[in-house]
Amino acid sequence: MSKTSLLLILEFALILAGIVLYTLGYLPFPILPLILVAWASLHLRNLRWRDVGLKRPDRWLPTIGLALLIGVGYQVLDVLLIAPLMQKLTGEAIDLSQFSLLRGNLFLLLASLAISWTEAAFVEEMFFRGYLLNRITDLFGRQRVGIIIALIGNAIVFGLAHSYQGTAGVVDTTLAGLVLGGLYLLTGRNLWLPILTHGIIDTVGFLIIYAGLAGL
Repeated sequence: MSKTSLLLILEFALILAGIVLYTLGYLPFPILPLILVAWASLHLRNLRWRDVGLKRPDRWLPTIGLALLIGVGYQVLDVLLIAPLMQKLTGEAIDLSQFSLLRGNLFLLLASLAISWTEAAFVEEMFFRGYLLNRITDLFGRQRVGIIIALIGNAIVFGLAHSYQGTAGVVDTTLAGLVLGGLYLLTGRNLWLPILTHGIIDTVGFLIIYAGLAGL
């Protein structure tokens, strides 16, 4: 077995351990140690974050406009169709109870948006799309089949990382992971469209909760 294969196995083991510990409640902020694993992995491969997509898009304005369109559109579709469908299929609603204090609380809304745009939109996209999707691609190859497997596998791990939202939430977030991963691939593996889209999806979601429209 090559050193590259051993490194991949070690990385996936650490990621799996992080997700399991988080699910069991032993790791409050899993993205922080996981992003350190990602950084170490890139460093060992003589890669920078720029090499996996953290670089300026060709044009900012169309990127921002497209992110707004996709982000708002996806969240509206999620509220009107995807979430009700997940509830029907799984027998439970997406568990958003940990965000219940956001309702009518402007200070908490602003704090949550700040955390969302940094830890969720920015850091999660660096890890899940910039790092993990590429490592899964390394494992299965860069042909079409390998890329499809990587896209689906990445989305599943992304969904499992949101297990606090219950079964319906995991499935719902997995679908979002497919969209964000698809945007990453369609832009030539540039992270900014998925980062901005992720942030806008979360922003609209928090505004819905703040306004008391989420049924909490």
